[in-house]
Amino acid sequence: MNILARVSKVRGVRKVHGVLVVLLMASAVLSAQQKRYVLRIPPSWNGGLVIGAHGGSGGNAVDRAGKVYATSETALDDVIGRYAFDKGFAYASVDRDGIGSSAEGVKVTLDFIAQAKAEVAAKAGRAPSRTYLVGLSAGGGITRSIVEQSSSPVDGAVIIAGAGGDVITRLDRQMKMANLWPMIDPRAHYGLSDRDSKIVSYSEAIGTPVAARRLWPYTGAGAVAANARPAGTVVNSTARPSVPVIEVVGTWDDLVIRELRAYAERVEPKERHRLYQVEGVWHMSGDDDGVQGFQYAAETRMKLDKDVADAMGESPSYIPTVRESLDHLARWVEKGMAPPKSQTVKPNQNLTRNR
Repeated sequence: MNILARVSKVRGVRKVHGVLVVLLMASAVLSAQQKRYVLRIPPSWNGGLVIGAHGGSGGNAVDRAGKVYATSETALDDVIGRYAFDKGFAYASVDRDGIGSSAEGVKVTLDFIAQAKAEVAAKAGRAPSRTYLVGLSAGGGITRSIVEQSSSPVDGAVIIAGAGGDVITRLDRQMKMANLWPMIDPRAHYGLSDRDSKIVSYSEAIGTPVAARRLWPYTGAGAVAANARPAGTVVNSTARPSVPVIEVVGTWDDLVIRELRAYAERVEPKERHRLYQVEGVWHMSGDDDGVQGFQYAAETRMKLDKDVADAMGESPSYIPTVRESLDHLARWVEKGMAPPKSQTVKPNQNLTRNR
């Protein structure tokens, strides 16, 4: 794959509308063989490289009204890209532009990792001493596949609300959701009590508390549609990462929470894996600009109630935990300092070694 972009060593930053912006933006003419990407090297480079793997399949990023505001090579800037750069890491991310969490997505990302390392070496005069992969949602599934390779090209990873945790659990969840959702869909059964047995059963099936039910229509409707399609061949994760992995997920994430808890139970060696759950957070933090695309899909494309999209935007943040996880990962890989054990924290609460 030939990934084409304008790439240069960053010699400074400037403020635009009060926000620090790196003096580099990637551009490329897209074709079947070319992808947009960004690559940024700070003036005081610490020798590390962070690769971002965005969620979804990439391409245009839209706001709640459906207006395009960016493309996906910058999708993780607000979550980890700018933070990593400010910490002295080189940062790179590619827009897969139509490719999700699939074998093709893994290949695109592997090719990009190799090219980013080579570009950094050419621009900075030396190769990165360590490389970390940070993946969100579908990009998290890609990251999972890469770190489970016996000879992974990265030294560690942070997976955020990642796909591909445990296929058996996902299939079980989707089947139960498809059967139960028509009995509690608020469009047909408005006013059901939180204590209604059908609501409680659905909560248990989906893995999130009843308090999160404002968000349920998005995945509930999707599960019914998915259950109607013929099942294809699926391959489960090995749950055997070859490098240190830290996962971050919200406890209200009805897309992946059950699968990630099942993965944490299966993973070996357990000393190489951490799962940090952030209370009350959905699949996307409300402060992640990517949540707007979900709001647009829910409100405009799926014709769900406005309240569902509002609830998405009201989600608290797991971004502080994601950034703290990158710090812990770097110390884990570079200094042998194991991070805190797996735990559940409140938004903006630091991880603790006493749990």
